[in-house]
Amino acid sequence: MFSIERREEGAHDEAIWAADWYNSDTSVDGGKLVTGSLDDTVKIWDFNGTDLTLERRLLGHSLGVVSTVVDPTGKLFATSSLDSNISIWDLETGEKKKSIDSGPLECWTVQWTRDSKYILSGSGDGKVEMFDAETGKKENSLETKGKMALSLATSPDGAWIACGGSNGLVSLLDGPTGNYFKTLEGHAMPVRALSFSPDSKLLLTASDDKHVKIYALTDFQVVGTMSGHSSWVLGVSFSPDGTTFATCSADKSVRIWDLETKNCLHIFNEAHVDQVWSVMWGSDKKIMSVGEDKCINIYNVVK
Repeated sequence: MFSIERREEGAHDEAIWAADWYNSDTSVDGGKLVTGSLDDTVKIWDFNGTDLTLERRLLGHSLGVVSTVVDPTGKLFATSSLDSNISIWDLETGEKKKSIDSGPLECWTVQWTRDSKYILSGSGDGKVEMFDAETGKKENSLETKGKMALSLATSPDGAWIACGGSNGLVSLLDGPTGNYFKTLEGHAMPVRALSFSPDSKLLLTASDDKHVKIYALTDFQVVGTMSGHSSWVLGVSFSPDGTTFATCSADKSVRIWDLETKNCLHIFNEAHVDQVWSVMWGSDKKIMSVGEDKCINIYNVVK
């Protein structure tokens, strides 16, 4: 059964470009949703399995919030904006714990290391900057082979950091050291989103070339290419059980895919009235998407 269960229209005053969903038990529907918007606000929402309730509206960014991610412990989350600011917040109270100046270049994407000690940010020159989450101090600048870093992901086992660039390349870095390891080729246009499988053996990549690719992290080869979106693929996310994944696109749709067969299981056509910027799983049976239309959708996804 595939259906749009909840639509929160006017969730922000402007387009919603960033979202994350933290749920400590993905076998049960619920958890905290965090959204970031071009209206410069960050919002924390509570989802109890049925109702979506706004808990907090947070201020402090300018030039739009373009990335947000909850840390692996579920206690903190980070946001970034085009004012080159990274903010770290308490997920429960909404208190701002730290404000970090990421430098002179725009910060399009942020991510946590798996031990929650460091914040990674994608830089306009393609480098991945590493900041101490407690002190805000810049600890390292990691080299990649890409240009302007648009997407970041860390594998659940902590072995890998992946960075998607505007030149279509995905750089793999060694998780523990941050050293450059390998470049994954295959996309012809910018890579907007990345997602590791729960077992850390696969990497999903989504690109402006309208394709989604699956890379095996054993031999670093493409083991699947999915086509179907008619415009940029802006978001991709593995399900918690690793059997399916979701994508979203500038073509206004959200798609659900089967990992084993590589087939599209369902298309939410016209899920939004404008491009869909992010899609995230919150449980084994629920996903969310946010878009240019200022709307949050929550979907029921049962194969």
